[in-house]
Amino acid sequence: MKNIKLKYLILFQLNFIFFNFTMYSFQPEKTNLYSDSSDISKADFDGPYIFYSDNSITLKQILRSSGRVYCETDTYNIGTKNFFSAHVNDTFSFQFSLNKNLKIYPCIYDKVEKIAVISDIEGNFFALRDFLLNNNIIDNNNNWIFGNGHLVLTGDMMDRGLNVTETLWFIYMLEQDAIKHGGFVHYILGNHEILNMNNDLRYVRNKYFKNCELMGIEYKELYTPDTELGRWLATKNIIEKVGNYLFLHGGISEELGSFNLSIEDLNNKAREYYFSSKEAKNCSDSLLKIIFSGKTSPFWYRGFIKETAKEDFIELLLNKYNSKKLIVGHTIVKNITSFYNGKVIGVDVDHAEGITEGLIIENGIIYRADKNGKKEILK
Repeated sequence: MKNIKLKYLILFQLNFIFFNFTMYSFQPEKTNLYSDSSDISKADFDGPYIFYSDNSITLKQILRSSGRVYCETDTYNIGTKNFFSAHVNDTFSFQFSLNKNLKIYPCIYDKVEKIAVISDIEGNFFALRDFLLNNNIIDNNNNWIFGNGHLVLTGDMMDRGLNVTETLWFIYMLEQDAIKHGGFVHYILGNHEILNMNNDLRYVRNKYFKNCELMGIEYKELYTPDTELGRWLATKNIIEKVGNYLFLHGGISEELGSFNLSIEDLNNKAREYYFSSKEAKNCSDSLLKIIFSGKTSPFWYRGFIKETAKEDFIELLLNKYNSKKLIVGHTIVKNITSFYNGKVIGVDVDHAEGITEGLIIENGIIYRADKNGKKEILK
C-alpha cells in the first residue's frame, strides 16, 4: 500500500512539474508590457514618418489642434521636399532636413579631443535636450556648438517614453549639423532599437498604437528599410571606439569575446540581421545566435555592471581593442558609476525619474555631468 501511494505521489509531482513547465515555456510572447490599465497615454503629436515607394515619399504625422488629434498625410516626388517639422508638444517643435547621403560611417575614431556621452533616453526628449543645452553641446536654437567634439549615444533612444520619434529626428538633425562644424554624433544601437526594427513591441507605449490607428497603418511599418528612420538606423553600429574609449550598449560577454572579432567584423556581422533578428537566433551560425540572443548579446549583456564578468577578461578586451575604458548603458545605475577599478563606466541612469546624467571627457579627464550642466570628476 505504501508503494502504491508513493507511486501516485511521484506521478502527481511529475505532472505538476510538467504542467508548470508547459505554461512557462509555451505562453505566447507578450507583445506589449503597457496594458490599457497601466498605460493611459493617448494619441498625440508624433512623427513625421516618412515612407518610400518607387519615386515618391509619403509623409504621415499626428497633430493636435483645438483639442482634436488627427493624422496629416502628404505625398511628394522624391527630391521635391527636404525640410520637415517635428512637434514635441503644443509649444516646442524643430525643423530638420532629409539626409541625402545616408551611409555607414567608420567605427574607429582615434584622435578625438572632447567627448560627451549619454545613454538610454527612451523617448524622454527634454532630458536629452536639457543635457545637451546645459553642457554646451547645442544652443537655444538647437544648433551644434560643440565644435570638433563627439557626442556618443550608447543606445536605447526608443520605447517607454512618449517622445520617441521626436528624439530620433533630433539626433538625426544633430548628426548632420555636427559634421558641418567638424564634430560627430555616434548613435550606437541598443536592444530597444533592434526590438523595434523586428516588430517586437513589448515596450511600446499605447500612444503609438493609437497613432497608428489614426494613420491607418500597423506599428511594424514604422521602422523598416522602406522608411527614412529604418534606413537611418540600419547605418548605425553596435560597437565603436572613440578616442581611447570603447562603447557598446550592453557589453561583450566571454562567449562573444571568444570569437576574437575586430570591431569592424562585429558590426558587419550584426548589420546583416538588424531587421531579421529571429532568423539570426534560429540559424546554425553560433556567432549570430550569441549576437542576437539573450544574456550573451552585446545588446543585452549585463555582466559589466552586475560585476559578474572577470576583471582579467575586461583587461584582455581593453588590450585587444587598444582602449582605456569600456563605457556601456543598458543596466540602470543610480548615478554614473565606475566599475572594475575604473575600467568600466555605466552610464544608464533613470531619466524618466528626472535623474539625467552623462559624461563629458576633456583633456583625458572624465566628468560626470547632470542636465543642469553641473560637473564633477568621476572617480
